[in-house]
Amino acid sequence: MSRSTTATATTATTATTTTATPKLTQNTKILNFLRSGASISAGQARGLFGVTSLGARVSELRSDGYAIYTNVAKNGATIYRLGTPSRAMVAAAYQVAGSSVFE
Repeated sequence: MSRSTTATATTATTATTTTATPKLTQNTKILNFLRSGASISAGQARGLFGVTSLGARVSELRSDGYAIYTNVAKNGATIYRLGTPSRAMVAAAYQVAGSSVFE
């Protein structure tokens, strides 16, 4: 008596659901980097995020209310960092622009 065994292959189909992650803007990437406590130079911004005009991005972030300070390194490179404005800075902004700055 002979026994024949038949193997059948079962193929499992797995549905992959991908959710599109929103593309971060250059400003968001820079802000997240600065929020980590790091400083950034134009060379770093270009290499990390493809930012060709860091000064313009910093200006936009400042106009959005972020306190970004400028320092000059010993080699002459401009470095930007996120900080907390002093009372004197807040008072100066209030003198220049009034209470609308803080709304």
